[in-house]
Amino acid sequence: MTNFQRTYASRLIDGKYQILDRLGVGGMGEIFKVRHIHLNELRVIKIMRANVAADDQGLQRFLQEARTSTTIKDKNLAMLYDFAQLEDGSYYMVWEFIDGTNIQKWMAQNGPMPPRLTIEIAVQALHGLEHLHSMGLIHRDISPENIMLSQDHHGKLLVKVIDFGIAKSLAEGDSGQGLTQTGMFLGKLKYASPEQAGFLKEGEHLDPRSDLYSFGIVMYEMLAGRAPFQATNPHGYILKHVSEKPAPIEVLNPNVKVPPQLESIVFRALEKSRDARFATAADFATSLESIRNTIPPDQKYGLGERMVT
Repeated sequence: MTNFQRTYASRLIDGKYQILDRLGVGGMGEIFKVRHIHLNELRVIKIMRANVAADDQGLQRFLQEARTSTTIKDKNLAMLYDFAQLEDGSYYMVWEFIDGTNIQKWMAQNGPMPPRLTIEIAVQALHGLEHLHSMGLIHRDISPENIMLSQDHHGKLLVKVIDFGIAKSLAEGDSGQGLTQTGMFLGKLKYASPEQAGFLKEGEHLDPRSDLYSFGIVMYEMLAGRAPFQATNPHGYILKHVSEKPAPIEVLNPNVKVPPQLESIVFRALEKSRDARFATAADFATSLESIRNTIPPDQKYGLGERMVT
């Protein structure tokens, strides 16, 4: 049990949030499932510890996430409800609680995803990304852990993109591909675009097509059961993203059958040159929607309504 948990085990956070469970802990803080006692609603609280908040760069990143997130209102993007500072100097954000699982956890339990299910999830996630991009933001940390699978009140699949901790405004003209001022890479190199890995010409900046490459890596992993590139160190990942062509999915995993029209869409997203990829998340989604009905629903999971129990 951490000091924060101990402090708030028998008292409310900010007089209204009761801790129910700890969902995660990291270098910057902790994440808890909580109940808003007045509204009787479940929420997720992200705490930034006081000692981390004392570091200006860490605090600015946390504040940036909160400010970015307050502008986001879309059914396929996680929603921020509140932000404040506690008396001990720590800060917190309150997010909607998404009752479900993420792609990474689902695959760890069930293996590769059936093609039609992959399309259903991808279309929703891309609609969320299109909204984010239309607001002049790039996510920069698309990964299986950051795509949640849930159900709406009709029991249908509902996909939400989460974690805008390193989202970047295009207006800021970031030439740093995803780096902090100290040069530490933010985001997961396994899913980083060639541009994020440093493959940009002088004067070029990151744009939304970087997220589309990362999502292409996620889709490949959903279908194959593992990502196209494996490496043991950061340099290995950078080299592969910049220069290595991904293997056909059946070469990586002969046990899965992926329709060629779906695989070609995924491979277009994985083009090294961003000019050869889809121009927008909406274009990516439209391509998937155009083949959606040529692939039958999965016998076990349907269109996703039997995916999250």
